[in-house]
Amino acid sequence: MTRRALLLTSVMKRGYGVSVVGAELAAHLEANGWKLDIGALEIDEFFAGAGVVEMPDDITSIVTYCQTNEIDVIVAQTSPYFEKLPILDHWFRTMAYEHGDPTPGLFPRSMLEREKGRSHKRKNVYPYVSRVVAISDFIRADIGWPSASVVLNGCDHVPDLGIKPQSEFERHGSRPLRVGTLMRLGYGESYYKGIDEFESLVKSHGGDGRISFAIMGRGLETDRQHWNALGVDCHLNASDEERSSFLRELDVFISPSMWEGFNLPLVEAQASGTVGLAFDVGAHPETTPFVMSTIDDIEFLLDLWSVDRLALAKASEHSYRFVRSQFLWGRAASEFAVELDATMGTSRGELWRRTKIGRMLRRILGRYRIDGVTGIMRATLFRVFRLFGRGH
Repeated sequence: MTRRALLLTSVMKRGYGVSVVGAELAAHLEANGWKLDIGALEIDEFFAGAGVVEMPDDITSIVTYCQTNEIDVIVAQTSPYFEKLPILDHWFRTMAYEHGDPTPGLFPRSMLEREKGRSHKRKNVYPYVSRVVAISDFIRADIGWPSASVVLNGCDHVPDLGIKPQSEFERHGSRPLRVGTLMRLGYGESYYKGIDEFESLVKSHGGDGRISFAIMGRGLETDRQHWNALGVDCHLNASDEERSSFLRELDVFISPSMWEGFNLPLVEAQASGTVGLAFDVGAHPETTPFVMSTIDDIEFLLDLWSVDRLALAKASEHSYRFVRSQFLWGRAASEFAVELDATMGTSRGELWRRTKIGRMLRRILGRYRIDGVTGIMRATLFRVFRLFGRGH
């Protein structure tokens, strides 16, 4: 029998890693006995369709959808849905699927607010859900929840063009080394993504004729003008096909990010056959064999590979095999299904969830708003029933 889960995420839009994760899990989970619906605050035309719906972040809308569609498990992938899980756990089994939050210190303007959000989840969300799952070992440690399970993302949504042959590197040995990155280009997220470090690298090496630089991401025409003025080939708002070609045609992909919970673009580049470099922070040691301590380390490798293309070919093959051997969506979906099955096996509030009177009361109360008197009634009833089950 196929069970049904609802994944709640802030966006299902092209250019967002959480959207790729949601879509790939949905595509692979049915083979593991689960159908995954996706509810999001924002949806673009690329993801609009069967199984993806607009979902307000109020409890009544979520509960109504879950009751109507016989949802077994509610999974929150991002805020603002994380914060709703403790209440939703009164009626459904719930899972916090953590992709992590960048270190607050990387955002001076909103540092206190971001730290408050992280602390809130540790104190008021994780203890009151059925299960916590993280996308990397780093995230499990970073959120401060050692009992969380880890399900790594996949990379095989990227077309597999195989290892780049050594003859290709030798044939193009006289041309400049093609070095690029991929990130959203506006102010905000790009700040911690290391856009300043990439620009510094461009300014120090862009004029010597040995390296040509490129950047791809979602942005504005003013972003293109800025990068073109620095001699960087800038690609804006590319399609998936253009993105794949871009990653394949690079000689070296650099992620200068200061924090990553997984770093999907870094893995995608390596899955395309291009060596990937990143700083030794966040989940980078889990996602590439080439982690650097400083910008000087990156410059050293670029100088080496610009003259030794055979060494570059070997490094590219190593990167390709590293990600293609372990980051598979089929495996991720299988492991995620195990977590969903384990979530179904939790016994908290069984009398409220499973008995006839519990189901009747949930149906009756589910027709009304969660706030005010109805909210107090629901919370009180849940606590009474929980006394006879295994509490939090």
